[in-house]
Amino acid sequence: MADTKRFPPQGRGNPTSSAPPPAATARPAGPLTDLADLARKDPELSRKTVMIQTPERQSPMAVVQQPPQIDVVRHELPEDMPPDRRLVLVRDSDSERAAAFRVLRHHLLERGRPKVVAVSSPRDREGKTTTAVNLALALSECGRARVLLIDGNLRRPELAGLFRFVPPWCFAEQLQVHREQTLLPWGVVDIPTLHLHVAAINPRRDPGRLLDAPAFAIAVERLGLGPYDHLVIDCPSVLGSADVNLIQDSADGVLLVARRKQSTGRDLKQAVEQLTPSKILGTALLE
Repeated sequence: MADTKRFPPQGRGNPTSSAPPPAATARPAGPLTDLADLARKDPELSRKTVMIQTPERQSPMAVVQQPPQIDVVRHELPEDMPPDRRLVLVRDSDSERAAAFRVLRHHLLERGRPKVVAVSSPRDREGKTTTAVNLALALSECGRARVLLIDGNLRRPELAGLFRFVPPWCFAEQLQVHREQTLLPWGVVDIPTLHLHVAAINPRRDPGRLLDAPAFAIAVERLGLGPYDHLVIDCPSVLGSADVNLIQDSADGVLLVARRKQSTGRDLKQAVEQLTPSKILGTALLE
């Protein structure tokens, strides 16, 4: 780990509220309608009456819509050990499997260039994390897009172990903090050689915690206002839990992953039925 740096909010800085006008020294004349009546009755008062327009105050919602501050810590993949086998675009960048993920990127962008993509599968161990990671790598390849890869599987987080780092900021803990303090900075890990940012969960902290849907929605909304072209969420499996149903509400679409000779047609059908049909972007089949 090295070099903590900060991405300030894009666009304008934080607005400064104007101080309210000083209190009048004269005794108030009563309601505002009475002041207008007095002006009509006394021409001299009418000539001295000046309309004062107070400056517009920015609403709390406008403040929330400002881009978030994002702090990053740089991480380099270890050179003394081979990359995780699931990092196909890193280990075998010229292989047919890597080319398949680039084709997946192409088809995904044809579906309206969704910004927030949730990746899941009917059951565990069917390749959802492999697909989420390599889709994010394909989208960010050669710096073509700014991508944030998010750990959405709170029960079995895998991104920190896959990239071999300990998250300086656990994403699950950030979810709870930002639920109460929405405008606090966010912390992510930058892997510059891959042009990728990662919001990972520390599996040692509190494994198996439940997904807080409002907190996750706040996170996606705030990070979506950041400097990213795409947010890719590595989700838990669809069947046996409602987590993906909660995550899909914050996503533009869900990519379903099935593995040849392992996933069943029945499971895939049940997963499709459990999700919102209009949210399903398509299905990726892994060998």
